[in-house]
Amino acid sequence: MNQLRRSTLLALVFLISCVLFVGTFDKTKSGIRTIAKYPATVCPSNLGDGASTAVLPNSSVMIRSIPTKTSKLVKAGITNVAQGKRALFIDGNQSTSISVTRGTAGWLATTSCVISDSDQWFVGGSGSITSRASLDIVNSGLSNSVVDLFVYTAKGAQPINSQVVSPNSEKNILIDTLAPGEDSVVVHAVTRSGRVSIFYLDQRKKGLRSLGADFIFNGGDPAKHIVIPAILNSGVGKKAAIQILRVLAPGSVAATLKATIYSSDGSFAPIEIDGKSIMAGKVTDISFAPILSDQAYSLVLDSDVPIVAGVQTVANSEFTWSNSVLPFTNVTMTFGGLTPITVFHGKSIAVAISWTDVNGKSGTSYVTGEDFSIWSPKSGLKRATFVNNSKSYGGIIFKSNGGISALPVAPGASLESAAIPVADARVISRR
Repeated sequence: MNQLRRSTLLALVFLISCVLFVGTFDKTKSGIRTIAKYPATVCPSNLGDGASTAVLPNSSVMIRSIPTKTSKLVKAGITNVAQGKRALFIDGNQSTSISVTRGTAGWLATTSCVISDSDQWFVGGSGSITSRASLDIVNSGLSNSVVDLFVYTAKGAQPINSQVVSPNSEKNILIDTLAPGEDSVVVHAVTRSGRVSIFYLDQRKKGLRSLGADFIFNGGDPAKHIVIPAILNSGVGKKAAIQILRVLAPGSVAATLKATIYSSDGSFAPIEIDGKSIMAGKVTDISFAPILSDQAYSLVLDSDVPIVAGVQTVANSEFTWSNSVLPFTNVTMTFGGLTPITVFHGKSIAVAISWTDVNGKSGTSYVTGEDFSIWSPKSGLKRATFVNNSKSYGGIIFKSNGGISALPVAPGASLESAAIPVADARVISRR
């Protein structure tokens, strides 16, 4: 009996030793691998009455139309893609493509090709009798998208308008159907589901006479500190520009504004805006006329409650909208031969710029300053990369053949990361 117990004990010890041996020397090799990729973006279709072009970073970028019968991507083959009545899906890459529209009456409108945030604020536009403004919702995904539109006017908040957009399709909504007869509009777009890109073209006409057009970009969430870094000061032609600040305090409490204008002339508080009280929930327009020597300036608004704001510049039957932005990091943008007037605002500006012009010449610049700086190349650019070594804000103004337009220095899409588990094949065993 003792011999049997001793044999059983030895067998048990041997079994435990084998298990420990395997656990020590044949461990499963597993871990997590992180990959990062830029998501695909979308350019709008031709929304105005002119010619629209999507400017791509290179001819090898993969694209497809929206809508299309197949989801297969093809090489663009060219860098300037003429846009018709279809939106353009662009495979993910580091550069931000832009869409450039030139109206038959000479107006200019530009917008970045983007994949939109789920929560966006568009400050600008009109539903009045002269308005041809429209909101363009592009669903580049494979399932239905639901977008809720919260529209504000000088009368207050309007009823919620919900839009369902089919997969791989585009839906255009006229602003005068959302806010009929209203001169001052702010649109809050909330995407409930789906992969959506939203574009807002503000176009005006009086009879057959064009009053200009421009895209309005997402100005970000309501905040107590608002920076609009690039506002055109000089008019187009002989007429001086008219400036209109549009502001909304979307909550239930009125806002009191503190305003500061920054330019190469220094800084000052515009008397038309500084100390102004803004009614809660109602859109307010304020005309102002800064006297400055520079062609552009920055406007900073501070409020005791969160607000959204934008500035319209009107000159010679043409206009542009400048909206608020967030500080940027590293951004590469295509320009298609346009000459960017780039304006930076920040306490200590330090931005490195590398660029390639339309002639293929490359160069670098380093922009520094306190509160305000302007950089503009001598000729049109194919592309430029902005590396922000500070917490600066950036905006771009274009002036071309009588047309004016504005863009933020911001990426069309942010780098996305995903974790992928990695396991050794030896974990697979057969019994």
